[in-house]
Amino acid sequence: MKRLSFKDAAIKILKEAEEPLSAKEITQIALSEELIETSGATPEATMAAQLYTDTGKFKKVGKGLFALIKQTESANSPLLAIENQNSLVKQKLIRKIQEMDPFQFEFLVAELLRKIGYEKVEVTKRSGDKGIDVTGNLTVGGLTNVKTVIQVKRYKTGNNISGKYITQLRGSAEVDQRGLIITTSNFTKDAMNEAKATNKMPVALVNGQKLIDLLFKYKVGVKESIVSVFSIDSELFESELNDSTIKGSENKSRSIWPLPGGVYSYVQTLNQLLDQISQNLNSRENMVDWFIKSYDNVSSIKTANGYLNVPKNMGLIDFKDGNCILTIAGEEYHKKKDLEFLFETVSSNILAFKEIHQFLLSSDEAKADQEILEYVNENFDVNWSTLAQVNFRLLWLINIGKVEKTEEGYRGK
Repeated sequence: MKRLSFKDAAIKILKEAEEPLSAKEITQIALSEELIETSGATPEATMAAQLYTDTGKFKKVGKGLFALIKQTESANSPLLAIENQNSLVKQKLIRKIQEMDPFQFEFLVAELLRKIGYEKVEVTKRSGDKGIDVTGNLTVGGLTNVKTVIQVKRYKTGNNISGKYITQLRGSAEVDQRGLIITTSNFTKDAMNEAKATNKMPVALVNGQKLIDLLFKYKVGVKESIVSVFSIDSELFESELNDSTIKGSENKSRSIWPLPGGVYSYVQTLNQLLDQISQNLNSRENMVDWFIKSYDNVSSIKTANGYLNVPKNMGLIDFKDGNCILTIAGEEYHKKKDLEFLFETVSSNILAFKEIHQFLLSSDEAKADQEILEYVNENFDVNWSTLAQVNFRLLWLINIGKVEKTEEGYRGK
């Protein structure tokens, strides 16, 4: 019988297999069926080398298991079906990220950095950030504290990051800081060379593929079921773009989102939005156009429509016959610009809004956002896996003047 090469033997065995196999299992079958002949002491290592390096024929499925590329397309086994599902979700995830609001993307990255182990992670102000979108500290072994400035670029595939962004980030950083650039696309060759340049501040690079892998690893933006099939986490990506909204057990909206203009400009943007509506420039089309023309980071109709639902969920506006109209509460707030009234109105319509404020007021110590998340999950009809909705509530409370952020955490006012 003519012996086969290790690669051809692996192809033959995997074609006949019902499940993905490990390099050791493939080698044992090949030897028992006398498909290969070897004098080496470690044929499993030789087989593994073929499986890991020939990515045109073989695909790694699960931990140490392999299947043929064509098999993963046909999904003849549960493991392959799971692999296909996860691959589809990865493709959908990168599309979701590329469509989401740039500011929300910064919060997504901040959440990822926290999960990785960064401390004191903060999204910077929208204006005057000098190219720095997020900051954080990475402590290694309790000994070294690496202060990091992070720039995020939500770019379409093919729109690669050039070396000028590396230079820009270095110019914005302080002496004791390190740089990190995260993009949904990739980096040009000169960017990769510049990031590794000697005698300059180190800048780490994370491209779109690495970003997706990290999001999956740390389960940010995705949820994992018992069988490890991933699905999109709507908590981070669904901005409630239609007129309906998900209500909690108290008939309040579960979601509150930012408005464009800057981290501490939510109220100002809200006031300008209500001004536009009160001036009868209030068709939905006009309001969408106003958002796009007024804010550089609002570039799509979908995103603008999402922002219109922010005051709707708050109980300040409604939609009627294709137009945006002020509610009774919206007219009252627009007339007086009373932040206490705004606080009470939002509290009446947004789940756990007033309660977070009361929680912070009743505490003798500042609370971390993670502690606030635990409080909300334990006391309300939610099971949030990320800090997104807690962070957005805290930012609105800061804008309204009900919460302050200190080095120790958040305090009620």
